[in-house]
Formats: sequence, structure tokens, C-alpha cells
Amino acid sequence: MISRAMEKGTHLCENMAQEGQTWEKFEECKKGRKLFIFGVGGGLDYFLRNCCNHMQIVGVIDSDKRKQGQRLGSYCGEAWHTEYEELRIQNPNVLKRYRGQDIIVLITSTNFYVSMVEQLEGMGIKCHYVLPKLEINRRKALKEFEKEDFGRIRNEYIEWCCCQKIENNKVIMLIGVYGEHARAITRALLGEQEELDIVWVVNDLALERPDEVRLVYQQNWKQYIYEMETAKIWLFDDLVPTYIRKREHQVYIQVKHWSSITLKSFYLDDKSSCVSENVVEAIRYDGARMDYLFSGSEFDEDSCRSGFGFKGKVIRVGSARSDLLFDKTIRASVLARLGLKENARVCLYVPTYRADEYERNRSMSIQLDMELLRNVIVEKWGGEWYLLVRLHPSLNFGENVLPEDEHIVNAGAYPSSEELAVASDVMITDYSSIMFEAAYKKSPVFLYAPDRREYIDGERGLLIDYDTLPFAMAESNETLCQNIMRFDQKSYAERVGKFLEKYGVHEDGHASGRAAKFMMEILKKDWKDNGEK
Repeated sequence: MISRAMEKGTHLCENMAQEGQTWEKFEECKKGRKLFIFGVGGGLDYFLRNCCNHMQIVGVIDSDKRKQGQRLGSYCGEAWHTEYEELRIQNPNVLKRYRGQDIIVLITSTNFYVSMVEQLEGMGIKCHYVLPKLEINRRKALKEFEKEDFGRIRNEYIEWCCCQKIENNKVIMLIGVYGEHARAITRALLGEQEELDIVWVVNDLALERPDEVRLVYQQNWKQYIYEMETAKIWLFDDLVPTYIRKREHQVYIQVKHWSSITLKSFYLDDKSSCVSENVVEAIRYDGARMDYLFSGSEFDEDSCRSGFGFKGKVIRVGSARSDLLFDKTIRASVLARLGLKENARVCLYVPTYRADEYERNRSMSIQLDMELLRNVIVEKWGGEWYLLVRLHPSLNFGENVLPEDEHIVNAGAYPSSEELAVASDVMITDYSSIMFEAAYKKSPVFLYAPDRREYIDGERGLLIDYDTLPFAMAESNETLCQNIMRFDQKSYAERVGKFLEKYGVHEDGHASGRAAKFMMEILKKDWKDNGEK
């Protein structure tokens, strides 16, 4: 990033011209002052790797509340297993405990340092330096300088990791953006009463987890690579990064992140994701190293073979994430967690991901008339209804404003979309495959797709003809309301039953148990072959 900025003759951020910052001035200013680092990310990794030279760091601060209170070694690869590992990440307000002239702050962020400088200035802290500017000025002063070859550094570390023993009781799972299959299979594995080391790869170390599960932060590159290269089984619902090396005797199980049937084309069959030959190559590379695929239907198997370029063995276990639909205790716990009454009725609105909106501003435009929708549902079924709105986790509300109504709730922060589906009495969606899971329990599903033509013809192709779905479809608020008022449960259940039968989907609530049993057979065979247990 620094090299690109220099080549283009630009600053990394606008309105930031601290040309006079040098490492020499930083070292002089640091004498007699307590050093704080502001920003936990790639810039801090770079600093610890290239510039730190065992400096005494008093504290590390970050504005991300999810990181505050956590160990630095958990979030930062270069701090992992070093003298900085046990430093706790703190709120920037901790600086208020010191006199401004007694501290020096090094900002390591490469994206947000303008606002960080403003924040420090507002706290009366004048002695602050910006890592990207220090590095740019250092390189400008040199006639020749060597760019950091991070690829080489990472490959050398991978070589070391690949010399370490594969731990035959370790299972590593991707939680990341989705992770519902992994959560369900984890519960089943923990019921096996075996001494397993289960590791979740996450983007938030404050994530709820069973006590027996360890978390590894995906951006902590050193720990992430180490855990991947020493685990016996990988369980992923997305692609494994190409730089991760799959070793002999490791087992890669792909579970994808949808259930036993999906609507949208994906990966090799997806118009939007295969934008370059490099992307296609990465998908094919990952598909070739997958050993097994957990599937829930023949349709699911065929679409995954095509989408992933998968040629391995399919294990027909069903949809582990869908097991929750058969758990009658989930609904009450979800309502309690949301602060809703036990007899509350729920309509869940879950629009799907839009690539164009993500690329534009990572927010989504909502055309649904939420107040009108709720009023119609109350008129149709009676009772006290709540509309829960949950956007795709990669998108935010942007300029959308939810109506000021206590019965319309932003459910984006709820950790499990699957649990919300379990708790819902009615679902409104457009192209999200979560529609099928509501259908497994015969809950009413209504499709609201005002951008139907643009989405299907332009952004994503579909694996199933949209007009053959067993759900009433609307392109306007008025038609949606009419579909709700005309809804008949008996004929709907018949349509859904015929549709699921056509695609061979038969969920019974025990998919995660079957998945766990298969994984335990792999592990126990390895234990037996190695004389363990």
C-alpha cells in the first residue's frame, strides 16, 4: 500500500500532509515518554515486523469495541508468541489518565489516521506520529530501498508450520460471515464425549461460543496459518485461501453455507463472482483439494460439483444448519433474547446480498413499505406482530431509516440468521435460499423482488426457474399485500411439499449428528493407525 502510494505520488489519505515526520524525529520525541500504539490491524503487523526493534510499548488502543479488552496476541499475528502478546487492547479514553506531554502515540492505521489525529488533538495530545507517513518519508530519503516481500515472509512461515505435527484430534471450522453448519456440527461433536480440539476461525473474538471451543482471529495471519496447517480436519463453508497449504493426511470437508437446496448460481456458475481468470483458477484449485462435500440432496450435489468444480466424494448427511428448525425450545429463547413477549408473532424480512450495492457503498436500498406490511399481516392473522429486518451481513442500512415503531426491529446484530428463521411465523425475502428453510417447517414465505429483472438478468443467474417456486411473488408493495391477504395455508403446504419432493429434500433434524459421526470415523481411524487413544 505504501509502495503504491509513492508510485502514484499520492497521500494515503486526503488532507494529510505531514511531510516532516521522520523516524529520527520520532525517536527523539519518544525519549522520556510512554509509547502507545493506536490501531490494531495490518499496519501494526507491519510495524512489529519491520520497525519496532523491541520498543517498550506501554499500551495499545483501538476504537473498535469488539477488540477492547482482548489480548493483542489474539488479534495481531506479529504479537503472537512475543513479549507483546499479553498486552490488552484498550479504549482510546485510557490516554486521558496521562498528561499530554508525557505520552507519544504512534498511529499504525493505513486508512483512518486522519480521524485518529483529530481525535488525539481533541484530547490535547500533540505528540503523535503516523506510521504510513514515517515510512513514505523514510523511503523518499533513500536512493534505493527494498520493498517488503510479505509473500516470501508468509511462505517461509508456512514452510515452518508444515514441519509441525498434524494434531489428530484437531478440527478447524470457518465461522466467518456464515458458519451455521459449523455451529450445529460443533454441538454434535461435543456430544461425542471425546477429547477434541475444536477451533473456530472468526472475524470477532467476542463471538459467543461453547466453552470447549477455541477461537482464532482470521486476520491474525500467523496463528490462523498455524492452526490450519496442524489441524486434521478442515470444515469450511467458503473457499480456503489459496496460500494455505493442504498437507498429506489432512482432510478438507466443504459444507457450503446454504441448506440442502439453493436458488442462486455460485462460484464457477456465477456471473458476478467469476470476473477474472484468477478468480476462476482459485475456485478450481480449491475444488480440486476438497476431499468430501456434505450434501442434502441430489440437486445439492450436482450444483456443488458444477459450482465448486468438485470431484471428490459426497456424503449425504442433510443440512446441519437446518436441525434447529426441529428444536421446539429455540423460539422461546430467541424471543427472550430480542426482548419480545412469549406470545409475540414474528415476520422476518431477509433480503439477499447485492454485489453492485456492496461495491458502491456497502449499503442496501430498501423499497419495502414496512409499516404497510406489518398492518396487513396484523389484519390477516391478528395478534401482536413484530417485523424483524435482517440485511445480509456484508451490507448495512446506509441511508435507510427504519420507521419509528417499536414493532419494527433491526435484527442485524443477532448472531444467527437460522435462529431468527426458527422464531419467525412469516418470512419475506427475495432471492435468499433461507426461503427453503422456512418452507421446511411450512411457515408462509412471500417473495418481494422489485428488482427481479435487473437481478436475475444482470447480477446473478438462478439454478431454479423463479416462476416455479412455491411462494407467491410480488414486484410491488401493493401486490405483496394482496398475496398476503389471499394466502391459504392448506394449498401452500401442498405446493411446498411437492416442490421439496421434486428436489429430493428430506430434512429430519439429525443432519449434524450424521456429519459428526462421519468426522469421528475419520479421526478414530487416524487414532487407531497411530496407536493413540
